Amino acid sequence: MRVCPKCGYKDPPIWRPAKMHNPSGDIDIARIDDVQIWLPKVAEQLLLMRGKDVIVEGIFAYYIGKTGHWVRRVAARIYKDCGLQAFNPPYEFSGHNKLAKQVFGRKKLLETES
Repeated sequence: MRVCPKCGYKDPPIWRPAKMHNPSGDIDIARIDDVQIWLPKVAEQLLLMRGKDVIVEGIFAYYIGKTGHWVRRVAARIYKDCGLQAFNPPYEFSGHNKLAKQVFGRKKLLETES
């Protein structure tokens, strides 16, 4: 459980950092079942707007996909800056990128020729 040293806000224990699509560590996730227990008003709004809109409540913005069971949460200021992209940020490099493979393949080739 995270606690703010300035204001003393205690984060509910249901939230944990997302492991996928979270390069900067700004996205937290929780199951919708747990959100219904800890934050019933937010869960009710999320289920009504499922996959359509983002709910901004206090300092956080929440989103759940159309058929998802996981609620994604980011800071509201990040959502205001980035929009819906804040919940699924792009990576700068992907191992599946053909161009990157060609560049690194070429670099290895040049190193072995020297």
